[in-house]
Amino acid sequence: MFRKKQANTRYVRQRSDRMLHLQVSSPRIVFFQSRKAIWNIFKIAMVLAILGATGLYGISYVQNHFLTSPEFALRHLELKTNGFLNESEVAQIAEIDPSGTIFSFNIDLAEARLIARPEVVAAVVERRLPDTVKITLTERVPVAWIACPKLGMAGRNPLSGMLVDADGVIFTCQGSLWDVARNLPVIDISEADTHEFPLGEKMINKDAARALSLISLVNDVVKGEWTVKRVAVANFYMLVMTSNDNVEATFGMYEHKRQLNDLIAARNHAIETGRELEWINLLPKHNIPGNFKDLSSQSNDGLTSVND
Repeated sequence: MFRKKQANTRYVRQRSDRMLHLQVSSPRIVFFQSRKAIWNIFKIAMVLAILGATGLYGISYVQNHFLTSPEFALRHLELKTNGFLNESEVAQIAEIDPSGTIFSFNIDLAEARLIARPEVVAAVVERRLPDTVKITLTERVPVAWIACPKLGMAGRNPLSGMLVDADGVIFTCQGSLWDVARNLPVIDISEADTHEFPLGEKMINKDAARALSLISLVNDVVKGEWTVKRVAVANFYMLVMTSNDNVEATFGMYEHKRQLNDLIAARNHAIETGRELEWINLLPKHNIPGNFKDLSSQSNDGLTSVND
C-alpha cells in the first residue's frame, strides 16, 4: 500500500510540472512577454539617446565657449628662453593663432613642434587664465660655425652654414639667430663625410671636436680680451687659430691649456715691449718660435715658454 501511494504522488507531481510547462510556453504569453521586453529596451534606448544628445550638446557648447569666447582671447604670449627665438617665431613654429583663444591649440602638439626644431632642447607650454600663454624654452646657444667646402657648408652663412653649440650639437641658423651668430668663430674642415655632422645631433668628427674644445677653452680663460676668429684643421695633429686681432697661433690637438698659457704670456710680452704679435707656433714646449708685426725682418724672434 505504501509503495502504491508513493507512486501515485510521483505521477501527480510529474503531471503538474507538465501542465506548468505548457502554461509557460503558451504562444500568447510568449508574445506579451516579448512585447514587454522590447518596450523596456526601447525606453532604455530612448533615455540613453536623450542623455547622449544632451551630453554632446553640452560638450559642444563648452568647447565653442572656450574656443570662441572673448573672455579667453589670447592677449599675452610670455616667452622665457635662454636663446634667440622671439615671440612671433615661437608662435609660428608652435602654430598658435594670435587671433584665437588660449584654448584654440593643442598644448602637446605645440610642445612637440617646438622640440622638433634642432636648436630647441626643451619646451614647456602653459595656459594661464584668462588670456595668457606662457612658453619656456631651452635653446642651444651657438659657439661656432662649421665650414667644409666639400660638404657645401660655409662659415658665417645663414643659408648654407651650420652652427654648433658647446656640446657639439649641429643645427642651422634660423631667424634672428643670425644677429648673434654672424661674428662667431669658424671651424674650417677640409675633409669630412656628411654623416659626421648629423643635424640635431652631436658631431662625430674628431678634428672638429678638438677645434671646438680649443674655442671653448679660449672663451673661458680669455674672457673677451680677444676672441677667436677662425680655427683651421691643418692636418691630423695641428690646428691653426686666428684671433680677431689677426694673430695666428699654431696649436696641437692636445695640451691646449699649456699652449694657451704660452700664447697669453707671449701676448703680454708683446704689450709690455710695445709690439704686436703676428704669429706663434705653440707646439714646442721650449724656445717657442714666433714673430712680431713690427719686426717683420726677423722671422724667428725666439719667444720662450713661460715655463723657462
